[in-house]
Amino acid sequence: MKTKATLLIGTAVLALESCETKNYTEEDRITVTTNLENYVDSVESAVQMVPVHNWSLIDERYDSLDSRAEKVYNDLKVEDDNLEMIEERYETAVKNGKAQAENFERTADMHMNNVETWWDKTTADVEKGTKNTAEDIEDATQESLDWLEKNFDKLSDDTKKKYEEVTMKLQKD
Repeated sequence: MKTKATLLIGTAVLALESCETKNYTEEDRITVTTNLENYVDSVESAVQMVPVHNWSLIDERYDSLDSRAEKVYNDLKVEDDNLEMIEERYETAVKNGKAQAENFERTADMHMNNVETWWDKTTADVEKGTKNTAEDIEDATQESLDWLEKNFDKLSDDTKKKYEEVTMKLQKD
């Protein structure tokens, strides 16, 4: 009787295991890996082109793709260092992107401060009766204005607003 029960339990376990089908295929694994690699490629490219990003959205999308890939890999019981390498690339891209963004913001602030300092100084002259003209702009200030204009689309909204205010006042004078 004991042997019969053991055989029945063994048969049931074997039947359950043989009925257990994988949800994913090797093609799914290749697809999720490719999707994750392509996303990291796009993040690496984006941080080189534009310094300001919404990192929470970028992280959210990466986490979604990574989670899907991990499900497929776990289901297929496949260990692949490729996912770890992709994650390292992603973390490096984010780290570099954030560092570039901080550097860009420091540079933008420096140029905006230069323009604002010049503007404050020359505005005092205007009150004394001296008119500001575009020809009166010092070389360093013109360099800052040129840099801000060139990088306008990449500037923070606050810096864009300040730049527009100064340039509008300069055009009026």
